[in-house]
Amino acid sequence: MKLLSICGVAAVVLAGCNRASSQSPKLEAKLPSHFNNISNVVELRDGTIVFADTKDKLFVRANLKSGHVDTLGTHVESLPADGPPGQYKFPGWVAHLGGDTLALVDFSAIRTTLWSERGEPRGVLPIKEVAGKTPILLYDTTGHGYKIDYQAVLGGGEPGRSVRPDSIPVLRFTLAGGAVDTVGMLASPEYGDATFGEQVQEAATVFSPNDFFGVLPDGTAWIARGKENRVDWRAPGATWVEGKSHDYTQVPVTQADKDRVLAQVREHGKQFGMPQDLPIQYPFAEHKPPFDFAMANPKGEVWLQRPRSEENAPLVYDVFNRKGNWDRAVTLPSGATLAGFGGSGVLYASLKNRDGTRTVGRFRVN
Repeated sequence: MKLLSICGVAAVVLAGCNRASSQSPKLEAKLPSHFNNISNVVELRDGTIVFADTKDKLFVRANLKSGHVDTLGTHVESLPADGPPGQYKFPGWVAHLGGDTLALVDFSAIRTTLWSERGEPRGVLPIKEVAGKTPILLYDTTGHGYKIDYQAVLGGGEPGRSVRPDSIPVLRFTLAGGAVDTVGMLASPEYGDATFGEQVQEAATVFSPNDFFGVLPDGTAWIARGKENRVDWRAPGATWVEGKSHDYTQVPVTQADKDRVLAQVREHGKQFGMPQDLPIQYPFAEHKPPFDFAMANPKGEVWLQRPRSEENAPLVYDVFNRKGNWDRAVTLPSGATLAGFGGSGVLYASLKNRDGTRTVGRFRVN
């Protein structure tokens, strides 16, 4: 999720500050299994969960009571356009549609397959190609998918000329019929010059504030505003209601933060043959944003993940209610990252094992 780097779902390890006292959820259960990288976690109606291991490229269903884990479908290295729905190349995100239908987003095959909660493949979701051949990650249970129009900032201009609009549209797809409309606008990222050797190109400023979009099962939408540190809401068929900004303590971007990001850029560049001694400079913000990730629970609370001042510090989340007001802060245990929500105050987190692998834990929030 982490694929949406231009809007701040960064593939970098960001760092968090300590502010007011916060709640600490209680661990109820965790899987005994080891995974390499866990996507979002979706709770099913029988209490089991599904998620993707994005490094081992597996679609997983698990029972936290028994500890039993099943791999759903089959990972393949090559998949034709009309390949069977039970196969996937790079499972990266899971969504719950209406009834007992799940959607598995394949980042490599650029398609979304439909599954039953029992783990049976049902088919491929037909999606109208609008704003580029990129997957839809967000869905409600009323027949809609939602996608951020990255082409608004990635293309559309004259050759050799960048397009940098003030805002980025959020598109809503009606799955039955293919109608597309715009339901919201995100602030455009901040940009600066990045240097790779003698080559200079425009790049999003690292650690600058970004907006996040999300939707509840009933189609109620929200936008977490990075510059204002607030959450705006839109009920189905209504207009946007602006939330209240919440004060926060600015966290400086340190040289260690910059070194860590550049090291990750070099590591990523290895697969493309980038020389490891190539001089690299990136545009960095002076301070970290008020949050670097956002996710909502079914109750209609949006959790904004604070950046950390130390890489291994516990993650703290500011929780905003459906009225757009800050409600409380929640601190997860060290090594835990929010991965999803269930019903009745349940949250799921990706937990770090002693050997560096990950597993899933279920927590109860008071």
